[in-house]
Amino acid sequence: MPDLLHEVRSALGDRLVGMYLYGSAVSGDYDEGVSDIDLMAAVTGGLSPDVLSALDAGHHRFWSSHPEFTDRIDLIYAPAALLSSLSGELNASGTPSILATVSPGSPLHAEPVSQEWILNRHLVHDTGVTVHGRPLECAVTAVPAETVRAAVARKVLSLRDGAAQVVHRGGHAYVVLTACRALLTLTTARHTSKADAARWARERWPRFRPVIGAALEWRLGQAVRDETPLPRELSAQRDGLLDAVCRVAEDRTTGVVGHG
Repeated sequence: MPDLLHEVRSALGDRLVGMYLYGSAVSGDYDEGVSDIDLMAAVTGGLSPDVLSALDAGHHRFWSSHPEFTDRIDLIYAPAALLSSLSGELNASGTPSILATVSPGSPLHAEPVSQEWILNRHLVHDTGVTVHGRPLECAVTAVPAETVRAAVARKVLSLRDGAAQVVHRGGHAYVVLTACRALLTLTTARHTSKADAARWARERWPRFRPVIGAALEWRLGQAVRDETPLPRELSAQRDGLLDAVCRVAEDRTTGVVGHG
């Protein structure tokens, strides 16, 4: 992604401490034309409106030259100090930090850190590679395991709350595959790609194989706008999978059970 890096460096200058690639592009589960490009940039100082405007313009120039990557870039601009913080969520004053993000279907915007940020940072630390600047091992500190588990639990519980509003096959695929990844992380402490987690969950819970297999097909087929209602059997399996994973999440957050 040299053209994208050029645009980012042009907008940030010396503020860009480093850029790191993670996710399916480095895990071996990257699907050409389907998978997102996951990146995290470490930045010094605040991102002023002028800098954000320059970054936004740079992203649009990149997409204009490379339309195949439109809606496939997931890039987080994070304070370098936050990436090296043990808390993973708070800045030096003890308040939630603000990130700038651009993601599929969402333009560049500022937002406070969330459980998704914790999981992304965890994945960057464990599997990322340095694209530019300061080596990853010098820039990103590991997030404590209990913080990761708590973030996963919160995410999957909120996922169940919103599942009934999902109408697209692409959305159903996201729900099912994210639930599989949450289950793997909660029970093994590993955080991996959705595809790898789906294969793992399919072996662990055979009764959910049909809906997990369907989710993998919808993802590869890019069924983002397909609003065909789910067959009753798959809908019931999706809800059953979410309930099962949420029970594990609730157990982990209350400390009722250990791993296994």
